[in-house]
Amino acid sequence: MPVVEREKTHARTELGTAQKDTARELGAKLSSLKGIVWVGIGLFVFGLASLVWPPLKVVIGSVTTSAALTLGGLALMVLPSLIVGNELLILGGVGVAVGGWFLAHRHGELWGMVAASSATPSAGTATRNSE
Repeated sequence: MPVVEREKTHARTELGTAQKDTARELGAKLSSLKGIVWVGIGLFVFGLASLVWPPLKVVIGSVTTSAALTLGGLALMVLPSLIVGNELLILGGVGVAVGGWFLAHRHGELWGMVAASSATPSAGTATRNSE
C-alpha cells in the first residue's frame, strides 16, 4: 500500500479595524484648512494669551478686549465653513469689529485719563464748596 502524505493548512482571517495612520490623517486635515481659519486660530490663541499673560495684558489693556479677540478668532474659525465664498467679507467684518472695540477701549481710557488730569475746579464750584 502506497503512503500518501497530505498537508492541510488552515488560514484564519479576522475582520476588524486596521491601525490608523494618525499623523497622515492629522496632516491631511490641517492642510485642508483655509488660510482664514489659520488666522482665526492665531487670533483665538492671542486672545486667550492676552487674558492670562501679564505682558500682553498690559498691551491689550482690558479683559473685554481680550474676550473680543477670542470671539473674533472663534468667528474666523467657524464662519467660513458656514458662509462659503465670503471669506474676505468675514475677515473684514471681524477686523473692523475687533479693531474698533480695541480702539474704543484704548481711546476712551486715554481720553478719560486726560480729562481727569486736566480738570480744575472752577471759581463757582470753589465758592459753593467754601460756604
